[in-house]
Amino acid sequence: MSDRRSIHGIWLIQRQTGMNLIARAYTGVTIDMDLIAPFLSATHTFINRAVNETLRTIDTDTHRYVWAANNELLFVMAVSKNARTGHMRFLLDYALNEFMHNEVPEGTDLPALLSAWEGNPISFERFAGFVDELVSQYEQSGESLVAGKTMDSLEVYNHLFRAIMEVEVDKRTRKKIVEQIRVQLQPLLETYPFLSVVPVDEAGIEVLNIDVYTVDYRALRNALESMLRAVAEVIRKVAGEDAYRNMVFDHAMPYVKNDIGRLETYAILDDVVRYLF
Repeated sequence: MSDRRSIHGIWLIQRQTGMNLIARAYTGVTIDMDLIAPFLSATHTFINRAVNETLRTIDTDTHRYVWAANNELLFVMAVSKNARTGHMRFLLDYALNEFMHNEVPEGTDLPALLSAWEGNPISFERFAGFVDELVSQYEQSGESLVAGKTMDSLEVYNHLFRAIMEVEVDKRTRKKIVEQIRVQLQPLLETYPFLSVVPVDEAGIEVLNIDVYTVDYRALRNALESMLRAVAEVIRKVAGEDAYRNMVFDHAMPYVKNDIGRLETYAILDDVVRYLF
């Protein structure tokens, strides 16, 4: 199973010293967990100084390094190259937020906590256990994030479908659009039966009906991506290029612009660019 894991190792590093607060290896990856931390910390510092926009990934021959950071800490994952980078960043941000809320005592702050820390990683054993559990849940659930985040991804796609269906056409054309979408989605229903609960009518497409507790996250994302492609193709063909272009700039673009952060988090932005724009 280890060769199919997405997450190979995690480090939480004090940026000032390069010391590990936690260091976890989840596969047989041949990396010295103590030696790698100063290198990663120095690399992050170089990138921050050398470019205007913070780079958050580095690729090597065998791994991809993804990180989140604040002024004091650098949180790094070594992941497989086929792992969804947006998912990895979400996990890092989620865990870093957990650290800030539950490891920094009330009445003090992170710099004070780290200043008093003597360098013993046992000090953060509880948090290391939390990270282990987070990684275990991710790996063992077929890349299913917590149900709440699955729901959030559904909401993002729901907004996209709502924007697309705002295309301005007459009733007859709208009816034809709905009919054609149903035809295009029929093969998907055979592959992803959970899509059968999604209503497709003149009022729109509502994917929020999908039960996030019973659907595998990978299958859900593949289904939604395929739906986006099919719906966009139908509307471009049936409504015509002018109506389609107006929909993109009047409805889809404003949503993408306002919610681009979440689109990036769930690695949906690439899908939107490929299938909509």
